[in-house]
Amino acid sequence: MALANRLQGDPRYLSVEERIVLIVRHHVAELWRPALQAFAVVVAALLISPVTGSTGLSNLLWLLSLAVLLRLGWRTALWYVDSIVVTDKRIFEVSGIITKNVASMPLRMLTDVTYHRSLGGRILGYGTLIVESAGQDQALSRIAYLPEPDSLYQTITTLVFQ
Repeated sequence: MALANRLQGDPRYLSVEERIVLIVRHHVAELWRPALQAFAVVVAALLISPVTGSTGLSNLLWLLSLAVLLRLGWRTALWYVDSIVVTDKRIFEVSGIITKNVASMPLRMLTDVTYHRSLGGRILGYGTLIVESAGQDQALSRIAYLPEPDSLYQTITTLVFQ
């Protein structure tokens, strides 16, 4: 509900008679790589620091740990503010913290909508939505780590073909 309130309170993203149908955030699985990297570097620093007598290597490992933890924090903040919005007229993605990016595609331009679910996506409940338009390269063509891609696919196809 917080996503809906944030967008409905900000008319910059919606046209005058546009109605929001669905708002989703990327699946939290999007953060698995940076989280795994941060975990690996911190564990390495914890295991190697007491063993080595070199404070230079230990300090370097802890600085690297701090860097990957800051990167994980930044990626988490980006994940938190990014959203995918389906309206009765288009689909768009709002992203960015310092600078806002809005990638949009009108529903009337869609010629093909497919989604892909990997084994991990089937287990954790996410997928990739692929939208194509008639012979044009669009800014919004592939959206990865979408939660509940089955229902999102059904919602978009219903809007396109009604």
